Amino acid sequence: MARSNALVELLREDYSTGLNGPVPISSRRPTWHLAALWTTLAANFSFLFLGVALHEGGYSLPEAFGIALLGCAIYLLYAVPAARLGSETGQTHSLLTRSVFGRVGSWLVSGFILVAPLGWVGFTAGLLAQVAAGLYSIGHVEALTIVLAIVMIAANLFGFMGISAYARYVVAPLTIIWVLWFLLRAVVLDPDAFGAVPTGNGLGFWAAVGAVIGFAMWGNEPDIWRYGRRGWRPLAAFPFAYSWFVLFVVAGWLMAQLSESGDFGPQVKFMTDYSLLGLAPIALILAAVSLFAVNDGNYYESINAGQNLVGALRGWRRQFTCLILAAAGGLSAYLVNFRVTDGWFKVAGFLAITVPCATVIMLVDQAVVPYVFHIVRRVEPIPAWRDTGLVNAPAVVALLAAVGYGTYASALLSSSEAERYWGPVPLETWVLAGALYGAFVALLVRLRPDNLPDWLGFGAVARTQCRSGGGVR
Repeated sequence: MARSNALVELLREDYSTGLNGPVPISSRRPTWHLAALWTTLAANFSFLFLGVALHEGGYSLPEAFGIALLGCAIYLLYAVPAARLGSETGQTHSLLTRSVFGRVGSWLVSGFILVAPLGWVGFTAGLLAQVAAGLYSIGHVEALTIVLAIVMIAANLFGFMGISAYARYVVAPLTIIWVLWFLLRAVVLDPDAFGAVPTGNGLGFWAAVGAVIGFAMWGNEPDIWRYGRRGWRPLAAFPFAYSWFVLFVVAGWLMAQLSESGDFGPQVKFMTDYSLLGLAPIALILAAVSLFAVNDGNYYESINAGQNLVGALRGWRRQFTCLILAAAGGLSAYLVNFRVTDGWFKVAGFLAITVPCATVIMLVDQAVVPYVFHIVRRVEPIPAWRDTGLVNAPAVVALLAAVGYGTYASALLSSSEAERYWGPVPLETWVLAGALYGAFVALLVRLRPDNLPDWLGFGAVARTQCRSGGGVR
């Protein structure tokens, strides 16, 4: 009965609308629980595709391994502080933007959070359709992809418990065991494959690193880590989880090298015959459970953003947001897989430079600005929309400038992912966003010291705290 009551509570609120405040300390999970959850999100069947992409890019296995390590290391520079921001505040990424970005800025960032994961929803559904087609020669892949994207919303109807159950009981253990067995057989039966140098399509080095960052990135790390206990516990959880990420990239590279096909579905069929005795039903179940789990996380991210926008409306329920986004996921599956050139690359790049830039701005606002400029912005209590400031102009300008630079520098509007990529673009955009915000605040402190609450989007509660000595000093 207690478990049933907990489920009902999650269905009703999930602490994603601000009505019940942040996640209380009593509802926080232990670090091992979140480490297991993040292992599911990092040790996922879809990351085999990243290994395939690096193989097709012409990289040897040591090069692909190094690219994966570098991309994950850059990602962790963002992920650990972002996760701590969630655990310290107990709030979703979208709810935090209300206090930091103001009303207009929160709408903008929530739009990024809502759209970017839907791209991954579509891509992941397409991978599962390809796997099914490769294992069973199923036709109508386009229709199957769209249907799968819509069906994959199902687990989110059970809130956070959906991805939690996957992490603890099913996905990570089974998928990791299969991949380890595949690698072991390759070491014994085909050791020469490890030294092969494939002929690739010219995917640039920094474009490859950017792809790794995009695949590793969630952007809304605070959403899940708001259920974690405070402190630097993510420092232990993330490296453990992403060691499996790198292993899956290696397995994907070997899968592409050993198979005689250039398509993902037939490659998985080869892997099944090679390391799973040709048991296609088991392979399909493992792939399906793994990919459903990662789309559980993708939908969870979008749903929290949607809940920030409309969840407080009278009579609105979380399930309504789920149904709307299920339809959007189907549309995304059609566009990403069948209409946008290099759709997977565009999705990875877009996510790596949008939501993370907003997170970095919030980190600067909460961890740097108070000590450098003595401006303290309280993010609790979570403001209702009517109590939210209009806009934090420096934050919005810094965000748009960084995203604009990242979009151009990573060639997201180009027809080819290899055409242009200016260094580690995601990292550059994060640094640019934080630096611009700090510079704009410094300029306002110098030129408009009497109007800082207006320019910085302080809401009604934050202004009261200012007057009582808890804000601008």
